[in-house]
Amino acid sequence: MNKKTKNMKILKVLFLLFLTTLFSTSCSENNFISDQTQAESNFNEENQCFNHTLGKGPFVHFEDLTFKKIMLTNFNINTNRDNEISFDEAASYLGAIDVSMSAIKNLTGIEKFINITTLNCEKNNINTLDLSNNINLKYLYCGNNPFEEVNLTKNKKLTHLDIRTTAISSLNLSNNTNLQVIRGMCNSNLKTVNIRNNNNAKILVFFFKQRNTNLKCIQVDAVNYSNSATNWTIPTDAKYSLNCSKKA
Repeated sequence: MNKKTKNMKILKVLFLLFLTTLFSTSCSENNFISDQTQAESNFNEENQCFNHTLGKGPFVHFEDLTFKKIMLTNFNINTNRDNEISFDEAASYLGAIDVSMSAIKNLTGIEKFINITTLNCEKNNINTLDLSNNINLKYLYCGNNPFEEVNLTKNKKLTHLDIRTTAISSLNLSNNTNLQVIRGMCNSNLKTVNIRNNNNAKILVFFFKQRNTNLKCIQVDAVNYSNSATNWTIPTDAKYSLNCSKKA
């Protein structure tokens, strides 16, 4: 290889390295706003978002300020970007709410979001959970919370439920005829589950086997069906029954 050819190859490599560096920095987050005036404008707008109440009440009452902040910073919910969520804003929201892993202790205010289809509130410190107004829920992920009871009898549209690692002692799902996936492992206080909803054939996953040491009775539509159903798992000393009314 002569010197001229070698130098040409070196220049070509350096040029390719230059192009790679150029394209990688031009797509970085820091380069989306190149104009300093625009950056300052965005900063000022963000600081002014929650200083005023623009909308008309009544407004949703939140006992947990972290929960309220998450709702305020979701501009699909807080459409006028003020410092309150009105009843109308809450009722108009049709999407999902994800407040998982947020150190929330109280979900007061969730009852005004009557049209949400998905709620993920897992991995918090929630002591009480009232979803009786959220009748359009289809997906509920509420595990890893210390609440001792939950009433889901009005949530008839539920298809997916994850309720692992709580302090509940019983779980009544007899009204939830659309359930397809139910995960309830690691509930050490759980003694009974009622899934006799006249539609057990819809349930594709029923997973309660892991670390449910006190679970003794699961009330079902048909014992033989549940015993043979694929992806139904319960503790070895638990039994399927047509009636779990007697104390396990």
